[in-house]
Amino acid sequence: MNATTSLQRALPSELQVLLWSGQLQTIQFNEFAALKLLSNAVCCIRNGKTEEFGELARFFMVNEGIHSLSLGVLYLHGVLPTGLVGHRGMVMQLACECLHLPVRLTNDILYANTHRELIAYGSTEPVAQAELQALMVLGDQLLSQARYVYPDWFL
Repeated sequence: MNATTSLQRALPSELQVLLWSGQLQTIQFNEFAALKLLSNAVCCIRNGKTEEFGELARFFMVNEGIHSLSLGVLYLHGVLPTGLVGHRGMVMQLACECLHLPVRLTNDILYANTHRELIAYGSTEPVAQAELQALMVLGDQLLSQARYVYPDWFL
């Protein structure tokens, strides 16, 4: 861990196992990059609330915000995914665990990610207004929990 930054956290044992298995890799921590991931998350979740965009675009924006925040949580611990298949869902699940989210919220986030992947890879399944609203609430809850767990990341 770099002693010159206040943002980087110790690597929990759950993440050490994934590092050992090759699903995560250590990174050279940079405080600016950590703040950039958080900024991207906040902007995407906020922009997903902009009614000028269609429901599908807003759904994708909020999903990207949740993904960026999830990457940021892992980044704070000095690791990122290696890019293996399924890493997006894994990153979101790990971030939810690091943030101590209830299982119900974690499942809702993972379901929204699965729906996003179905749409991105060819499904014509629409995004319901209620689903978009629920995802926006999840994005806000995730940001609130991240602010609680990592308050100095938001200063």
